Amino acid sequence: MSSLNIYGNDENLHLMRKMHQNGHIPHACLFYGEKGSGRKTLAEYFAMTVLCTGEDAPCGTCRNCQKILHGVHPDLIPVEHSGKKQGFSVETVREICRDAIVAPNDSDRKIYLFADCDNIGIPAQNTLLKLTEEPPEHVLLLFTAVSKSAFLETMLSRMMQIAIRPCTPEDCFRALTEQHDCTPEDAGRAIKSTGGRNIGLALRWLEDTSMQEMTRHASELTFAVAQRRQYEILRILSGYEKDRVQAEKLLQLLLLQFRDACTLKYRDDILTGCDRQSAELLSGMLTASRAERLCQAVQSAYEASQASVSLKLVLSALGGNLLLN
Repeated sequence: MSSLNIYGNDENLHLMRKMHQNGHIPHACLFYGEKGSGRKTLAEYFAMTVLCTGEDAPCGTCRNCQKILHGVHPDLIPVEHSGKKQGFSVETVREICRDAIVAPNDSDRKIYLFADCDNIGIPAQNTLLKLTEEPPEHVLLLFTAVSKSAFLETMLSRMMQIAIRPCTPEDCFRALTEQHDCTPEDAGRAIKSTGGRNIGLALRWLEDTSMQEMTRHASELTFAVAQRRQYEILRILSGYEKDRVQAEKLLQLLLLQFRDACTLKYRDDILTGCDRQSAELLSGMLTASRAERLCQAVQSAYEASQASVSLKLVLSALGGNLLLN
C-alpha cells in the first residue's frame, strides 16, 4: 500500500471510521468483490484505521500509518499462500493460530491479512474456525475474496462481510490520472474499453496488449451474437482454444457484456462491460428469457473450462449455444 487515497466506496469508508470511533471493531472481516475492485486496498486501509494513533484515523502520518504505507508494520501480517491453487495450507493456518496468542509488537492489535481467499480449502477453514469465533482480544482477522461463496457458512457467520462496490467512471478517471500518472487520453481509452467501474481492470488494460485485444474480441462477439453471425462467433472463439487462462478471461468479459445488455433495458448507469455500443445493440434484441440463457451459456462454459473439460469442446459448444439462445 503506497497511498491513503481511496476512490469510491464512500459508504464503506464511513462505516469503517464509525466502527473505529465507536470502538466496535469486529474480530474478523471479509472484503469481497470482483478482481481489481480494491478489496486488498480497502482491507489495508481498515488495518491502518485500526492501528492509527493519530486524531483523525487513518492520519497517514503517525508511526503506525507510515509503517503500513511502507509495508513494514510488524503487526500487520500477510498470510502466505501455498499449493498449486494458491490456497492456504493447514500447517500455515495452525502456525497463525499459535502465533495469534503472542502479544503484538508495536500496537494494541495484531492483524492477519488472508488475501485472495478464492481457493481457500475446507480443511484450512475448519482449522480457522475456533480462531475466527474466539480470537484473542488483540487479534483482528481480515479476509479478501471475489465471492462469499469461497467460504463455509460456519466461517461467514463468524465474520463481518463488506461488499466492495464498483467505482464510478469519474472516480476511475481520477485514480488513473492522480495516483497512477496516466495521461487523460490513456485514462479515457481505458475507461471506454473496460467500463470505468474497476480501477484495477483499467490499469491492466493499459499495461497488457493481449487484454486490449481481448476486450476488442468481447465487443466483436457481442456484435456477432446480436447479428447472429455464426462464422464470426466461431472464428473468434477458435482463437482461444489453446490457451485456457486467456479463454476464461474472455468468457468473463463476455459475461459482463451480456449482463450490460440486460441491464440496459432498465438503467444505463451501472454498466461494467467493455463496450457500450455492442451491448446496446444486443439489448434491443433480447427478451428477458434469452438474456438469462445467454448469461447461463457463458457461465456454464467458464465452469466447464475450470473443471478442465476439453477447451476446444467447451468453446465449440458455446458457439452453438450463443446462436440457439
